[in-house]
Amino acid sequence: MAEGGTSNDVPDNPITPKEARLLDCPICLEQLHEPKSLPCFHSFCQECLSTFITKDLSGKMASATAFPCPVCRKMTQPVNPSEDKEKWAQQFPANVIVKDLVKSTALEPMYCKPCGKKGKPGIPAAIWCEICKAFFCEKCKVDFHDWIHEDCESVDVTGKTGIIPRQGTEQIRCEKHAKEVDYYCEDHLILGCSRCITIDHRRCDVVTTTQEYCDKLKTESRLEDRKESLQKTKEAIKLLVKTFGEKLQILLEDQNSGFDSLTDLRKQVDLRLDAMQKDITDKLVSSYKQEKENLDLSIKKCERLMSSIENTVESSETAVQRNDSVNTILMYQRGQVEMESYQNLITEIRKSFASVRIKHVVDPSLVRLDKDSPLSLGNVIIEEKPEQLPKGISTMRPLCVYDVKEVGKFSIKCPSDGGDCSAAGIVYLPDDHIVVGDWNNYKIKLFTVSGKCLDEMKVTGNPCDMCCVDDDTVAAAIDNSEIHIIKVNHAKLTLSSKIKLSIGANPYGITYSNETFTVSTPTDVYRVSKDGVMNKIASYPNNCWHLACDPRTGQIYGSQYTSKDGNATVYRLSDGKHTSISKVGMLKDAFGVDVDGDGNVYVCGWASNNVVQMSGDGTNVRELLTSSHGVDKPKAISLCGNKFVVTNQSSQNRNEVRVFELY
Repeated sequence: MAEGGTSNDVPDNPITPKEARLLDCPICLEQLHEPKSLPCFHSFCQECLSTFITKDLSGKMASATAFPCPVCRKMTQPVNPSEDKEKWAQQFPANVIVKDLVKSTALEPMYCKPCGKKGKPGIPAAIWCEICKAFFCEKCKVDFHDWIHEDCESVDVTGKTGIIPRQGTEQIRCEKHAKEVDYYCEDHLILGCSRCITIDHRRCDVVTTTQEYCDKLKTESRLEDRKESLQKTKEAIKLLVKTFGEKLQILLEDQNSGFDSLTDLRKQVDLRLDAMQKDITDKLVSSYKQEKENLDLSIKKCERLMSSIENTVESSETAVQRNDSVNTILMYQRGQVEMESYQNLITEIRKSFASVRIKHVVDPSLVRLDKDSPLSLGNVIIEEKPEQLPKGISTMRPLCVYDVKEVGKFSIKCPSDGGDCSAAGIVYLPDDHIVVGDWNNYKIKLFTVSGKCLDEMKVTGNPCDMCCVDDDTVAAAIDNSEIHIIKVNHAKLTLSSKIKLSIGANPYGITYSNETFTVSTPTDVYRVSKDGVMNKIASYPNNCWHLACDPRTGQIYGSQYTSKDGNATVYRLSDGKHTSISKVGMLKDAFGVDVDGDGNVYVCGWASNNVVQMSGDGTNVRELLTSSHGVDKPKAISLCGNKFVVTNQSSQNRNEVRVFELY
């Protein structure tokens, strides 16, 4: 802020606007306030200099002892660097000359001088003439000034509030001793009064009066040289400013070019994203159409058969009402054909019945906007999970109607076996591969339905019961307190993982449903999580060697190895409660057990030398296989559609697996 008051008289010799700028602080660009002078003779407001020092040294080492001059960048040391940097500015001497000039100056009003002499004072000036050293209003500029001075240096002062007047020369006094400053020490390059010279500079080599030193500067042309150097410096700085301006313009052009490039790239990315979105959309539409066609075809088959059955029922009722014996027999026969068509349709549908989901899958890294993730809109996948037919849908064929025939048998003994086999567990996979657990030889073996051995794998214990996890995965209960998860891919067996049972019990029976295993120890049944934690859900009175699960209801069936009259041979486990559905009689020493798609239960009778087929509630029971079918102490059984396999335990045929078909 400028200091001082105002005067009503127009000065005869005012300080020009250019000269007034010499009293401005180079940092805040306002008039100097409490001016401090650095050794390089540049002056700054004390507050501005202090702020500059602290900001310039911020983040630098705390041991810094110097700072650059804000103007010439010359490194400058304070008198006492050990003080706080906020106080360094206070240590530099005040510029008394500038300080006195600031005190003795004030803003004066700028009025037209010719108008004032013509008796019209107070007319605002428009220009300042450097030659005339006078103000002119716009009218006087045109009428008088421009006629006399065509190319003079003038300053536009339109709208300016005032100008600093030039005061008469006043003797500068020493701030320390209040005496006139009239000496100059060339050794220390400092002005001072007579006392300063006597006290502080009496031993200096060259001390002159200010007039002598000024004359010396003039005589040696040092003033002219300095003026010339300053002029060259000014031109150099002007060139630097121009260069920086050009660089700034280049940066501006680069920025605009970058904006244009970014806009073009965004357009290209949008086009690519549009193309990718169209591709994903086409895949979604195509997948939906394909699955819709499959479902529509199944619906049409069902609707045609349903319409035919409705017609048969109506025609049959009409024939009975009319006592038309011929048409009644024909409708009965047609109904029989339609029932067989229904059974064949259900068999066909069951093979491919699945839950189909069309999903748009996106890479999680793309959602998180990872910088390294590729540009992608994901992919379309079709998830197909085999399912059982809804409850209430079955072939509705009574058990007594089923007939059975042997369609093959093969030996499971391999050249590498150390002795005869004992197949305690078996799984019949949908792709006509058969996985066998060989108790005696500590092996899991893979066969085709024709009996070709594709692969075998050693395990660390005796394999007991086995179950199907999905179409290409089986699980085996191993009597070393483990469950082995085994993948079946490309005619190879691969151990996928092991589950160590938490209580250390040896598992015998095993089944899988709802992503959870159920295992039996000699007398207890447990739910087993994937990390091996066991939760007891039931206890049986006798050894439970095998378990099976009804895929429709999730109910568990467990066999009981007992031949004592009155004892249960098969239990059904539901909601933690077990119910006896078969007692010792037709079935003795029950071993292997499995459930078909209609909920019918198949059980191996080890001591009774038979395979018994029963409804899920045990109300309908029949002997499906006997010794006449080649079964001899049957041990394990596994169903796949209308086919099933049985292993034997007798010494004569313990190495055999027999394949049967229901028809």
